[in-house]
Amino acid sequence: MKATFRKTPDGKLEVYIPKKDLEAMVLEIEKEGVWGGVFKLSNGWVIKVPPLDAEPKFPITLEVKKM
Repeated sequence: MKATFRKTPDGKLEVYIPKKDLEAMVLEIEKEGVWGGVFKLSNGWVIKVPPLDAEPKFPITLEVKKM
Protein backbone atom coordinates (compact mmCIF):
# COMPACT_ATOMS: atom_id res chain seq x y z
CA MET A 1 0.00 0.00 0.00
CA LYS A 2 1.12 3.56 -0.53
CA ALA A 3 2.09 5.75 2.42
CA THR A 4 3.09 9.41 2.51
CA PHE A 5 5.68 10.47 5.07
CA ARG A 6 6.24 14.03 6.26
CA LYS A 7 8.08 15.79 9.05
CA THR A 8 6.08 17.86 11.51
CA PRO A 9 7.29 21.35 12.48
CA ASP A 10 8.85 19.88 15.65
CA GLY A 11 10.83 17.33 13.60
CA LYS A 12 8.75 14.20 14.25
CA LEU A 13 7.81 11.82 11.45
CA GLU A 14 4.16 11.41 10.48
CA VAL A 15 2.63 8.94 8.02
CA TYR A 16 -0.61 9.10 6.05
CA ILE A 17 -2.07 6.01 4.36
CA PRO A 18 -4.80 7.21 1.99
CA LYS A 19 -6.34 3.79 1.27
CA LYS A 20 -7.12 3.37 4.99
CA ASP A 21 -7.60 7.11 5.67
CA LEU A 22 -5.07 6.70 8.47
CA GLU A 23 -2.80 9.37 9.88
CA ALA A 24 -0.35 8.33 12.61
CA MET A 25 2.94 9.34 14.20
CA VAL A 26 6.01 7.14 13.82
CA LEU A 27 7.00 6.08 17.34
CA GLU A 28 9.96 3.81 16.63
CA ILE A 29 12.18 2.92 13.67
CA GLU A 30 14.18 -0.29 13.37
CA LYS A 31 16.56 0.90 10.67
CA GLU A 32 17.84 -1.01 7.67
CA GLY A 33 20.49 1.10 5.98
CA VAL A 34 20.39 4.87 6.31
CA TRP A 35 16.58 5.24 6.23
CA GLY A 36 13.77 2.69 6.13
CA GLY A 37 13.08 -0.62 7.84
CA VAL A 38 10.37 -1.48 10.36
CA PHE A 39 8.31 1.48 11.63
CA LYS A 40 6.02 1.26 14.67
CA LEU A 41 3.07 3.66 14.46
CA SER A 42 1.02 5.39 17.15
CA ASN A 43 -2.13 3.42 16.18
CA GLY A 44 -0.37 0.09 16.90
CA TRP A 45 0.42 -0.82 13.29
CA VAL A 46 3.87 -2.01 12.25
CA ILE A 47 4.89 -1.30 8.66
CA LYS A 48 7.91 -2.28 6.58
CA VAL A 49 9.44 0.61 4.62
CA PRO A 50 11.96 -0.14 1.86
CA PRO A 51 15.50 0.88 2.83
CA LEU A 52 16.91 3.98 1.14
CA ASP A 53 20.55 5.03 0.74
CA ALA A 54 19.91 8.47 2.25
CA GLU A 55 17.18 10.18 4.24
CA PRO A 56 14.66 11.43 1.66
CA LYS A 57 13.30 14.93 1.22
CA PHE A 58 9.85 15.15 2.76
CA PRO A 59 7.04 14.73 1.95
CA ILE A 60 7.62 11.43 0.14
CA THR A 61 5.24 8.65 -0.94
CA LEU A 62 6.53 5.07 -0.75
CA GLU A 63 5.14 1.57 -1.14
CA VAL A 64 5.00 -0.08 2.33
CA LYS A 65 3.79 -3.42 3.73
CA LYS A 66 1.77 -3.89 6.89
CA MET A 67 3.32 -6.53 9.14
